[in-house]
Amino acid sequence: MLRAWKLLAPAALLLALACQPRTAEPVFAPWEEGLTLAFEDPSQPQPQRFSNRLQVRVAKSSLAPGTARQVQLDLASVRGQLSLFLRQQDGGVALVAGDGRALGQLLPPGFPATATWSERGVEYRVIGRAAWSGAAILPATADPIGVWVEARLPDGARRRTLFLPNHGEVEVQELRGTDWITVNRLVSRGFTDLPVLKHP
Repeated sequence: MLRAWKLLAPAALLLALACQPRTAEPVFAPWEEGLTLAFEDPSQPQPQRFSNRLQVRVAKSSLAPGTARQVQLDLASVRGQLSLFLRQQDGGVALVAGDGRALGQLLPPGFPATATWSERGVEYRVIGRAAWSGAAILPATADPIGVWVEARLPDGARRRTLFLPNHGEVEVQELRGTDWITVNRLVSRGFTDLPVLKHP
């Protein structure tokens, strides 16, 4: 009997491990409530670069089992404020209206396994994975390996964007002549709460 148990124990262990829940696929967009990201255009001189900084904050994030995640992003800059809504499902990220109507597909379902796609006349292709050079601002638990995507616009202009898991876009480059110039880059990351309004 003891011999039989010794033979069955490894098989039982393998079966138990196979039944464990699988790790969810990474989402290449911000989704954690309170996550606040700040972006600058490094091609601009200071102090213009700092004054034109864009802040993106995850205001709301909802996820129910078996459904898509709906995320509200609040954007703020010196030009004003704006809210965007994203739907994250099956690796894809769609821009939606407040009532849930689809406005455009930012990343296709199955991303990054989906190598090419088009949206509103723009042709996209996955270039490949790469470690982000600005990863020093990320927490130690964050994945610094992202996916570069190249976009070819109808007028022939080309743009590359690096997407990181749980952060989305962290760097954007434009082809100017023969050089790729960074025009948008994540420069700070943290969590912020909305201020509490006090009534008199």
